[in-house]
Amino acid sequence: MRYGLGAQLAAAGGARLAAGHTASDQVETVLYRLAASPGRRSLVGMPDQRGLLIRPLLRARFTREETADWCRARGLQWCEDASNETDKYARGRIRGQVLPALRSVHPATDENILQSAELLRDEAEVLEIVVDTALAGKSEISTEHLSALPPALARLIVRRLAEQATGSLCPQAAARIDELVELGAEGNEPAALDVGGGARAVVKRGTLSFERSPQRKARKPVEG
Repeated sequence: MRYGLGAQLAAAGGARLAAGHTASDQVETVLYRLAASPGRRSLVGMPDQRGLLIRPLLRARFTREETADWCRARGLQWCEDASNETDKYARGRIRGQVLPALRSVHPATDENILQSAELLRDEAEVLEIVVDTALAGKSEISTEHLSALPPALARLIVRRLAEQATGSLCPQAAARIDELVELGAEGNEPAALDVGGGARAVVKRGTLSFERSPQRKARKPVEG
């Protein structure tokens, strides 16, 4: 809600929306996503800018401690969220338990995590170019061609097509490649498969494309 409201205010004033995330927040985000969701994309962390949103402290690689020291040196007060110090929430447990344990293994834990996320973001740009080349500007691909591609590239293509169709993230689509290829091998009859994330795969004459899954109508209550 706060991002939505902030974006509205920024757009109305011809401005950018700045968030205060630090390098420390980035480290915690990467570790949380590593534990909570599979895939390379979960490990790239937060971008330092996206649309109207910018994260200047993150871009400058300032840590939470450095930011606090800067404020103290200038007599600036800040509001500390009480939930930061509790292990009730996942981020608090990562901050208070996981990171100290990792730092005991290697003192450069934070820096290594940050560098890994940056490298993955750089490599993601290369992978996007590879996907662009494979699709050649099309929004569909033959299932025969898809099955002949290296599995990693096939997953990226399926995910790209699904997300282009829905306008939102569809990480589940990449796990359904075998089923999609089977649909293409069943003959010329059109077939469809909902792959999650609001995306529906459609195979016609051996060609795969995606569309939004139709909204399901609410069932009428059964009268007793």
